[in-house]
Amino acid sequence: MYKMPVINKMVFEDVETRANTTTNTTTTTTVTQNGPNVAALEARQEAVLARLRSLKAQLDQVKGNKVATTSPSASATPAVGAAAHASPLKKSTTVHDLVISANPSQPPYSLVLLRKLLRDAGSPVYSTTHVHSTVREVNERLSSIFMDQPLDERRNHTLAFTLHWKDVSSPTLMVNPLRQTQIFSEVNIVRYISRLFPLASPYNYEATGTFTTITETDQLLDQLEQKLVVGDNKQRQSVLRLLNGRLGKNSFLMGNTCGVVDIVAWSLMKQCDLHVGAPNNVARWYKTLNSLAGMDSEMETTKSKEPPRAEKLKPQKVSTERKISEPVANPVTVNGEIPKKKHMDRADLESYLKGLGIAYQVTDHEEVFNVEALMKAVTEKNIPGLHMKNLFLKDKKKKDLYLLSARHNAEVKLNDVAKQVGVKELRFADESVMQEVIGVAQGCVTPFALANDKEHKVTMLLDLVALEPSHLYVNFHPLTNSATMGVSPKDLHRFLEATGHELKLLNFT
Repeated sequence: MYKMPVINKMVFEDVETRANTTTNTTTTTTVTQNGPNVAALEARQEAVLARLRSLKAQLDQVKGNKVATTSPSASATPAVGAAAHASPLKKSTTVHDLVISANPSQPPYSLVLLRKLLRDAGSPVYSTTHVHSTVREVNERLSSIFMDQPLDERRNHTLAFTLHWKDVSSPTLMVNPLRQTQIFSEVNIVRYISRLFPLASPYNYEATGTFTTITETDQLLDQLEQKLVVGDNKQRQSVLRLLNGRLGKNSFLMGNTCGVVDIVAWSLMKQCDLHVGAPNNVARWYKTLNSLAGMDSEMETTKSKEPPRAEKLKPQKVSTERKISEPVANPVTVNGEIPKKKHMDRADLESYLKGLGIAYQVTDHEEVFNVEALMKAVTEKNIPGLHMKNLFLKDKKKKDLYLLSARHNAEVKLNDVAKQVGVKELRFADESVMQEVIGVAQGCVTPFALANDKEHKVTMLLDLVALEPSHLYVNFHPLTNSATMGVSPKDLHRFLEATGHELKLLNFT
């Protein structure tokens, strides 16, 4: 409340209409600031201000601190976000349980290191694992790495990690089971857990960092996810060079103290086996992180591997049930080679994917020949993920072939596609050429058919959103339009790398 300005005078005009005249006479009465009404008003104002000052003093006493005055150096102070004002690490009578689902082929090693760091910070973590029905078996030593009961019984802890080994495309954290609220990707899970550290901990980077360091940290985390999780070998090598350069100046990636960027980079490198033959600075840093996590070099080969199968896969009968594949470690085909017959069918494709260690989900439905029918079928079957539409094209003059795959609701204009590809004009290829080269009929076009193109006559044109890790599945026809098959964005990229076809990413508005 502001103090009232000085009142010099208050003017009241009394307009009095006189009868039987055509003019008005105005009478002005002047009241000076020394009048009794003004004095009473000022006294009331002072009383209100005094009451407000009293209430503010009581509030400061309750808070235990007083309001600080902003200094000129405020811009250099830590940028404390909403997550930093309170920490779940405070003593609690209940266990804060983080339920995380992860694929054993992509172990979230960051949990191992975070668990140790949280324990050092005074919050021992109860860690356990479970195997979901979608996963046949998990390497025992791998599971043991993610298990720990430092205070024996679960109830003695305030924090718990429950890891579900499950056939998922990327790690997910269930934040709110009642509302089914999830956090996707290992990078975002690490961000969430970082807020559980004490406010003064360097691992709670949002609480201790400046706006500059927080932004730099988030940018590096995003870059690691984009290039190590879904990137190709060239992109991964560029990340190694970036890390090696930063580690040539400091002991860790964000300075001389280990932080969340180090945790994520170490975990993703371990998943991708990028520590093998890594540059000197990276190799030294990787060894330091291994030691910090309490993991020796013998634990490098603990990724889950399925036991070898006793007999050769037989073609699977078509059913109306949705099924989820079980990747195997020993390929049924050597180096992903295509079976001897000229073209694959659906059963051969499933065997081929398993041989590459690619997990998939496949659901049967009625035959569909356009996008409208497809979306109706997948909606009725409740098939999750991103659904794609596919076109088989050719360059009008050079006769080059292209397989275009875009999200189902994207607006595809061949002229715009041609400009992005760098050709003059694109048109639909003949069905006879399509059957000869990629082995599918009209209505069955799919990137999976590239496995039939052994001479690499086709260039793959892919909507770039298909490789975004947020998608649970990216769905295509499995060489037949009577079913839909979904793979993770990472496994889609792995498949395209295995076939050896040129890949061009396109942007559709």
